[in-house]
Amino acid sequence: MFFAELGLTQHDSLTAAQQAASEAASASGGRSFTCVVFQQGGRLMLTTAFSHAFLVKHVVAEPAAKGGNPRMATNRPMDTAHVRAISKYLVENEKNYILPPVTLNVRSVPAIHIPRGNFATTVGFVVIGDETRFSVTDGQHRLAAITRASESLTDVESTFMSDSVSVVIVVEPDLARIHQDFADAAQTKQIPASLLAAFNTREPLNRVLTKIVDGSTLFHGRIDETSKSLSKNSPAIFLLNQVRGMVKELLFRDYALSESSIPARSHQVIGTIERQDAFVERTLSMMKILTEHMSPWGAIAELPTSGGPANQVVDYRKHYINMTATGLVIIGHVAYEIEKNQDLGWRTARYIDLATKVDWRRDAEIWQGTIISGDKISTTRAPGRLAAAKVMAEIGLPAPVDVAENALPGMEPIVGVGM
Repeated sequence: MFFAELGLTQHDSLTAAQQAASEAASASGGRSFTCVVFQQGGRLMLTTAFSHAFLVKHVVAEPAAKGGNPRMATNRPMDTAHVRAISKYLVENEKNYILPPVTLNVRSVPAIHIPRGNFATTVGFVVIGDETRFSVTDGQHRLAAITRASESLTDVESTFMSDSVSVVIVVEPDLARIHQDFADAAQTKQIPASLLAAFNTREPLNRVLTKIVDGSTLFHGRIDETSKSLSKNSPAIFLLNQVRGMVKELLFRDYALSESSIPARSHQVIGTIERQDAFVERTLSMMKILTEHMSPWGAIAELPTSGGPANQVVDYRKHYINMTATGLVIIGHVAYEIEKNQDLGWRTARYIDLATKVDWRRDAEIWQGTIISGDKISTTRAPGRLAAAKVMAEIGLPAPVDVAENALPGMEPIVGVGM
């Protein structure tokens, strides 16, 4: 009864509904789309798929002007940087990308033909004429990116504009309700950085990261790859994103390098499979030496990854700098300098020095006045760089020339720190 009350045209069979829609499309110069017709929250909704070319022609975004009154427009202000980022992703991965569904709005019920029956959900056929225009409830940046990408993908062999996107169409004439739909659709939870790093292996940095975690005796089975922060009582030794900070230091000498800069830098440093494999091999060699010689890493590597004995990690974390995100960043920063030397024997000796000559206990004198203030560990770059310089001096490496520069205030915090 719900569909009948909304004025949808019902037919005795699915074939009859399809034929009627086809005839209506031919008569009006429109197109017939197969769709699923259903109700949600007391309103009529459709779901189907539209090609990129169709979306560019028939969907109209009405973004609010920045500084203006958003209630007078259908959509929020356009974030051009976000559009550029999505467009770049589409262009660079034309043959291997994914776009989530978008939610569109139409103010009046289009011509919809369905088979007769008292169904909560049914297959139907919607007729859309050339004059039909949809507005965007959710997905305006994706749609703007499609348009932008189409301007770059102009090669005659490109099939990008023939690709399609799944759409949900809400029949809603009230602008205030359209705004509410946008707010309701935006009730999402940000993906923890560790989980994003684990899943997004398209990025070379994350690809080598997962290989390092899986190949390291210390890390394997002891890294929390899903959480946003590490609880004090967790038996995991680090978040995946904290290990990622060390890897960023090893690759770029900057754990706080912006995410937007990482793809280009990764391409420069580890842009090929051969370079990635070589980097993983050298990093695992470093981890093996440090784990064998450094406290408490060696003791932790002997522990099971779960059960009562694994809870010793909680105590180690309280007493050792190298059990914190800040300590990992310092290790990565020093290792970056060590890795400049091509002599394997020299590198091995320096890593043994890093493991044995540096006192990694939290109350050691080397950390006082740099990363330790009272009973707190600093999570910003400047103190970490000063501490790294002291570590390098301890093992006979020259201090970096930019220590003074990096000691300036206002530096980036170490992300994902769980002390």
